[in-house]
Amino acid sequence: MTLPAESMRLQCKTTIDLTISIVNDNNGELLRDCLRSIYDHAGRFPFEVYVVDNASSDNSPQMVRQEFPQVHLICNNVRRGFSANHNLVLRQGMGRYFLLLNDDTVVMPGALADLVRFMDEHPRVGATGCKLLNPDGTLQRTANRFPTLAFGLFEVLSINRLWPNNPIRRQHIYSGWDRSSLREVDTVSGACLMVRREAMAQAGLLDENFFLYNEEVDWCHRIKKMGWKVYYYPYAQVVHYGGQSTKKLNCDTLNSLYWEGFLYFYKKHYGDLIYRVFRILLQARNRLSRWVRGAKR
Repeated sequence: MTLPAESMRLQCKTTIDLTISIVNDNNGELLRDCLRSIYDHAGRFPFEVYVVDNASSDNSPQMVRQEFPQVHLICNNVRRGFSANHNLVLRQGMGRYFLLLNDDTVVMPGALADLVRFMDEHPRVGATGCKLLNPDGTLQRTANRFPTLAFGLFEVLSINRLWPNNPIRRQHIYSGWDRSSLREVDTVSGACLMVRREAMAQAGLLDENFFLYNEEVDWCHRIKKMGWKVYYYPYAQVVHYGGQSTKKLNCDTLNSLYWEGFLYFYKKHYGDLIYRVFRILLQARNRLSRWVRGAKR
C-alpha cells in the first residue's frame, strides 16, 4: 500500500493524459515494434512512455536510446519482479492514467486514445483492459472473476487441468461470453491494463510480493474494494505475442513462480489457514505426481 505522502502525490494535478509503463526483459526486437506502434498509433493526446530494462543483455537499452530518445529509460542492475519494475514508473509517472503494457505487444490504431476516452467518460471506472489478440488475429481470452475458494481447491487438485469444462472454472472465466461486448468484470490482463491515478492513490501500488503471477488480480481486487469499477473494453485492440520473456525460463521455474503467486494471493485474501491447507494439498499432489512419473519408468 502507498504511504500517506505518496498517496497525496499520486492525486496531483497533471496535464499528461497517459503514462505508459513497459518492462523489457531481453526482448529488444519486440520492444522496438511495441514502441513504434505506440508512437505511430497513439493519437493526438499528451502521453509519456517509460521503459524499465530488467538487466537485459541483448542491447535493448542502446536501441531505446538511439531510436526512441523521447522514452524515459530506467535500467536495472539486478533483475526485479513484474510488480517492482512497474512500481518504479508508477511512483514517478505524471499521467492522469497509467498503462501497464507488455513489451511483446503491438498497439493497434486508436486503441490508446479509445481507452483514455472511455475512462474520461466513465469516472467511476478505476481500471480497464482491452481486447488482446494473438499474432494471427484470433482472440486471447482475458478477463476473469476473482479466484474463489472452490476455484483454488480445483486448481490445487488439478481438477481444472483434468476437467477444464467444469462448472467452477466455467464461472471463473465467464464462460459463454465471446469478449466482443463491453462488460464490467473482476479482473483484466496485466499485459494491457489501464488504471486511473485516483484509484491507484486509494488502492496502492502493485504488491511487490508477487514476482510474476497474480499481481494484476490482487490490484484489481484492491481497486474494486475501494469502490471503483473494473471494465473490459473490447473496442480497443492490442496484439499480444505472449510468453516471450517467460519462455526463457525452464518449466520448473515457471511452475514455482506460478504457485508462489497463487498461494500468496490466497494467504493475503483468504487468510493463513487456507494458505496452509492449499500448500499441504499442493505438496501432496506434487509428491503423487513424482511417484506416478517414477512408476511409469
